[in-house]
Amino acid sequence: MPTGPFGGLLVAVCLAVLAGCASSSFGLQKDGSYILDSSEQNLDCDKLYKNIWGRVQIIKGLPDKARAEQQKSPPTALQAFGRIFGGADKGLVAFEEYDRERAHVYALHRAMLSKKCVPLDLDAELALTDIAMAELRKR
Repeated sequence: MPTGPFGGLLVAVCLAVLAGCASSSFGLQKDGSYILDSSEQNLDCDKLYKNIWGRVQIIKGLPDKARAEQQKSPPTALQAFGRIFGGADKGLVAFEEYDRERAHVYALHRAMLSKKCVPLDLDAELALTDIAMAELRKR
């Protein structure tokens, strides 16, 4: 353990660097992409397909969830601020969930393609949902 006047500072800096590395390793990234964790990367074609299909069903239900959220008062001041001043998610949890799940599905699909699995037409499958969410974001 480091000692001296800067020992605690050194430990704090090292912990902050490690925390920063750990938080950006997988999941939704700031640029909108999604990085799969190692267990997802190792799934076989059948499990990837089932994972994708389950997430597609969740995504298809998000327009209704977003409509319901828009009709309710925002539960926090931060969400109220988001609804008033815009932003991609308009302060709605459903938009955040949509962005994350959509990026996740496409990352899983890329894993399928890299394993030479039978490809899915995600664009066609999600087209109506994408249109509905785009319209809801305009409100």
